[in-house]
Amino acid sequence: MKKVILHCDLNCFFASVEMLHHPELRNIPMAVAGDPDHRHGIILAKNVPAKRKGVKTAETIGEALRKCPELTVLKPDYDSYLYFSEKVRDLYYEYTDRIEPFGIDECWLDISASISYFGSVDRIVKELLYRVKEEIGLTLSIGISFTRVYAKLGSDLAKEDAFCYIDSLDDIKDLPAASLLGVGYHTGEKLKAYGLYTIGDVAKKPLPYLKEILGKWGESLYCYVNGYESAPIPKYREQIEEVKSVGNSMTSIRDLQNMEDFKIVLSVLCDSVSARVREKKLFFRTVHLQVRTKKLEIRTMQMRLKENSDLGKDIFNCAVALFEKNCDFSVPFRSIGVSVSSLSYQKDGLQTSLFEKEGYSLKQKKEETAIDTIRKRFGRFSVSSLRVLEDSGLSSFIPRNDKENV
Repeated sequence: MKKVILHCDLNCFFASVEMLHHPELRNIPMAVAGDPDHRHGIILAKNVPAKRKGVKTAETIGEALRKCPELTVLKPDYDSYLYFSEKVRDLYYEYTDRIEPFGIDECWLDISASISYFGSVDRIVKELLYRVKEEIGLTLSIGISFTRVYAKLGSDLAKEDAFCYIDSLDDIKDLPAASLLGVGYHTGEKLKAYGLYTIGDVAKKPLPYLKEILGKWGESLYCYVNGYESAPIPKYREQIEEVKSVGNSMTSIRDLQNMEDFKIVLSVLCDSVSARVREKKLFFRTVHLQVRTKKLEIRTMQMRLKENSDLGKDIFNCAVALFEKNCDFSVPFRSIGVSVSSLSYQKDGLQTSLFEKEGYSLKQKKEETAIDTIRKRFGRFSVSSLRVLEDSGLSSFIPRNDKENV
């Protein structure tokens, strides 16, 4: 049986949720930004009227206001976004148990086994579009194909509250190679240097050629463009129950020039990762750090703890030690990723000292758990460390939820 994969992308998600709460903003330019109190905060999402004025995601508030002085800028409400994201996923679950989240507003769905029950792919897709709009108040773009990458490209091509089929390579061969998932600016420019401008251009090249010019990534790209995919979409509930790693990453709005910049961003990421670990009642033993320079050079490193932990402080200290041992600021950094692995549901035997200067700190656990509770009730920014407040432009970002690996 040929797979049928959907990629469901919630349209202008943050802005759409805000317009549910504030209907009066539907017909005026509006955007959600990381730090509306400072003009160097970035635009996270915008509505259609703002888009018509030229406002773009990821530009600074100052740039957006120069294009659209009447723009209404709102602070993000992360708890509300998570609530609606989970509500939509619960609806997806009525059609298939094979759901793979890709960020907070996107999911892949394998509906291959559901078609016979619901009657047709069209019926499933149209019901999803209708029910998300009527029951939740949001809209989707849905891509339909037989691989994740083709389905993702389909949702990119689909209009708001609509769907797009991609049946074969012939449907997409004339699109720019940069349209494909995973082909960023650097890879796109390298492909152009070799005369490969479209997806069709890349598909014509044999695997050895792509591996020669792109290394290991060339093999992945070869599979992407030719529609080869072997890994199944896992069952959604199994992903929740059998997590092997938890991580967050971000790309900074500006270059990270020194250790203070690095620690500000790192604090937010470590808080987010540890909170998610505690929410799942897990403990980690290995900490991973990935950094990318402004020249797009990537470095990865890891450290194994003497005993497992669920504390953000332990993630932070390990990440700092890894960075200081392996990196310097001769070339500024643009992105950071932090993750933890070697997960378990039981805590190792405690080895705390009299003054808790070494080993797992029960006092720290109580503090971080209390902060989790406050943030769930009053929002992510209700409690922040002084370090984070030193530069709200760097710290007021949404930690991107890398999918939990299973």
